[in-house]
Amino acid sequence: MSAPLVSLKGLTRDFSTGAGFMKPRRTMRAVDNVSLDIPRGTVTGVVGESGCGKSTLGRLVLRLIEPTSGTINFDGKDIGTLKSSAMRTMRRNMQMVFQDPYSSIDPRYTVQKALMEPFQIQGSNLSKADAAARLAELMAMVGLNPSQTGSYPHQLSGGQKQRVGIARALALKPSFLVLDEPTASLDVSIQAQIIGLLEQLQADLGLTYLFISHDLSIVRYFCSRIVVMYLGRIVEVLPDPQMMPQHPYAQALMNSHFEPDPTRRKHVQILKGEIPSPYNLPAGCAFSARCPAATAICHSKRPALLSDISGQQIACHYPQS
Repeated sequence: MSAPLVSLKGLTRDFSTGAGFMKPRRTMRAVDNVSLDIPRGTVTGVVGESGCGKSTLGRLVLRLIEPTSGTINFDGKDIGTLKSSAMRTMRRNMQMVFQDPYSSIDPRYTVQKALMEPFQIQGSNLSKADAAARLAELMAMVGLNPSQTGSYPHQLSGGQKQRVGIARALALKPSFLVLDEPTASLDVSIQAQIIGLLEQLQADLGLTYLFISHDLSIVRYFCSRIVVMYLGRIVEVLPDPQMMPQHPYAQALMNSHFEPDPTRRKHVQILKGEIPSPYNLPAGCAFSARCPAATAICHSKRPALLSDISGQQIACHYPQS
């Protein structure tokens, strides 16, 4: 097997609140000791509840924010050691498509200026002919009409804006994209179009995706493997999106997905208990306060993320079959 394109080891990120009058400084652990390999040419999906650290993980991978500890290797290079100029050059190979297309594009920029901005940032001195050719290529690649190059964001629909965001991410021909819920703010019919576009681009360009989403139906359809996060920790990795999860939280998450066919609907077991505060994470399993199978060891000892013979990884003292 080839080496993974991206490899994370012990990645942790803390955020602290400022101390004030009669108010002590507090620290929240948003991403907690995450180790993960992202194979080349695959789509790795990351799912979990809001606030579980999915988006923070995506930004850490690209060093848009700095980790508190841990390492990020991209194509065999530890990017955490790179200086700002070297990191800017490295970002030719790794880009991000943001969740909200309405705020990710400067409203003062035309489509043409937005798509040419990456070349200016990287210092690529394209001739007018080369710039025009690349602009036309990017517009065609994401299914936009060439006549829209002079349009401003307010003149575009949400789906068109997201296509501009995807085209901008592809401008420098990267090999790796972080997709942070790229369909979350779009209508269902437009979501299907964007997913279809991303599928086609991945097949045509050999891209590697880290796909962050809360929509389990999209993740199971679109992704090669699924990573389940809870309170900043990875609790399960499914090497096949159709595999049945064994971690109680992953099972509850998967079972909560709405099934349109009434003959296939399942009984949804509502989780009880309170989500622990990220400012005061428990010593043991983060899910132990809500897990019906928890015992004393779950409250005191953190389970390691272990792999079985199928490649499925589970962080649980009592995995459920």
